[in-house]
Amino acid sequence: MSSSELSPEADQVVAEPPDIAAWTENLLFSLYDGGNDIGMWLHLGTSPHDWTLWEDRVLIALPGEHGVLSMWAYHRTAPERRPAGANLAFRQREPFKRWEVSFDGFALLTPYETLRTSIVADGPKHRVTLELDVELVTPPWDARTAALQATGKGSMESQDWAHEHYEQLCVARGTVTTPAGEVAFHGTGWRDHSRGPRGTGVGATWGGHVIMGAWFPVQQVGVGLSRYLAPNGDITLEGGYIVEHGRLRHVAVAEVPGLDELRKDGEPLRFALDDAGTEVVVEATTTTSIWTMMSTGMPYGVDLSTPGYVYAINFATAELRGERAHLYVERSALFGS
Repeated sequence: MSSSELSPEADQVVAEPPDIAAWTENLLFSLYDGGNDIGMWLHLGTSPHDWTLWEDRVLIALPGEHGVLSMWAYHRTAPERRPAGANLAFRQREPFKRWEVSFDGFALLTPYETLRTSIVADGPKHRVTLELDVELVTPPWDARTAALQATGKGSMESQDWAHEHYEQLCVARGTVTTPAGEVAFHGTGWRDHSRGPRGTGVGATWGGHVIMGAWFPVQQVGVGLSRYLAPNGDITLEGGYIVEHGRLRHVAVAEVPGLDELRKDGEPLRFALDDAGTEVVVEATTTTSIWTMMSTGMPYGVDLSTPGYVYAINFATAELRGERAHLYVERSALFGS
């Protein structure tokens, strides 16, 4: 699969939405600089209640035990600025090849342990800026195409969060300014783009998920997978991929780690792909984590006073065939049941 299989228009936001209830468009960049130990989850999306309202969500994991910066806002963005929210903006420079990411605003600082054990409360804000140039280093992996392969499972059309979805691995460079000062950011990560009705209750019921992606620059190899589950454990959508020297091939998902505990770091993770009978294993250990709930409004932090789905974002040090790099992984699971 190459980027030519998706039109350049697929990598842009639409000018007008289709006449479909709760139709949304969502874009995400999740980036990690291991040298600075800074991880980012940067999300822009239209509201399913009003397509002209853009939601920007920013989570930045700071080094060591310095905590997590968070920001969340809604903005009726002018068409010429989209995709953008009140403070966060994504600018496409070349379809499937290069984007720019910027943020200029204020964010709340929360200790890791507070985020892991409670819903974030309001408090003092800190100035934050980002200016990043993002190079997409792999072709897009399209979830609909993957599900139709012999190596895939389920269907994109059955999902309740979108009917179009693709992902790419990337390298990001630029500057980040946080309460600790300005740093030169050089990291790797993952981005996605989804379109379709969200939260209508018509598609597959949510039962958790696992996504991973890692870029190994020396080998020029990228690996990734997605698995979405129903509450009974059935797989509603699944596919894996390997990219070598610019060419993407679909492979089967052999093994993924579930989300059984909420740990900031030190969690061992093992992923495996089945490449036509050859097992490709990625061993990883988490270095930092961020958590939100998947309840209404997706609040930051964790509330286990009643059963609910926790959405965990992990960054990890990974190894493949002797090369060490960094892994993005997100998982969700029901806690408190």
